Amino acid sequence: MTSTFAAATDLVAAAGPFWSSEPFWAAAGVFVGASVGAAGVYATRRAAFPKRRLVYSFSSNSLVQRHQRNVSSNVLHIRLGERELHNPRLVSLRLENTGRRDISSAQFDQGEPLRIILGLPVVELVSMAAEPPAAWGLIPGDMDDNGISIRPGRLGAGEAITYTLLVDGDPSFYRLTHALIDVKVKEKFPPKTNG
Repeated sequence: MTSTFAAATDLVAAAGPFWSSEPFWAAAGVFVGASVGAAGVYATRRAAFPKRRLVYSFSSNSLVQRHQRNVSSNVLHIRLGERELHNPRLVSLRLENTGRRDISSAQFDQGEPLRIILGLPVVELVSMAAEPPAAWGLIPGDMDDNGISIRPGRLGAGEAITYTLLVDGDPSFYRLTHALIDVKVKEKFPPKTNG
C-alpha cells in the first residue's frame, strides 16, 4: 500500500458522517445539559409562584320586558313581601378559578371581602350555584345600598360559583372590587344585559 493511498483512506475516514465526530457529540452534550437546566429552572419557578386566576362575568335580565312596563299600573304589580318592585332585574355574577392552584382565604388581604358594586341596593340573594355542586367556599355577606360583599373563603382550582341577585332598577355599572394577593383577576367579557 502506497503512502498516497493510505493518506486518501485516512481522509475518507475523517470525512465520515458528522454525527460520528467528537465535536458534534460535545456540542450535543452541551445543548442537552443546558435544556435540562432550563427545564429545572422553569419547573422551580412554576412551583414557587403558582398561578391563581379569578375570572368573573356579569349578566343582567329584566323580569318584566319593556313593553310590559307600560301596562296600566292597575294591571301589573310586582311585590316581594310588602315591597313593591318597579323595575325588577336579576343580576348574576359568575366567579371562576381558572388557575392551577386554589384561591384560599389566605389570599384575601387582611380578611377583606370581595365586593359586588351595582350602584343600587340588592333586594335579595335569589340563588347560588356551584360547579361542582360541593364548591361552596365563597359565601355572600352584607348587603347595602351599593351592592353585596362576599366573605373570604376557598374557591378550588377549576371551580366556579354563580350568585343571582334581585335588584330594583337598572344598575348604572357592574363592578367587582377585591384585595386579593397573588391572584390575577380578570373580567371575562363586558356585562351582558337583556331587556
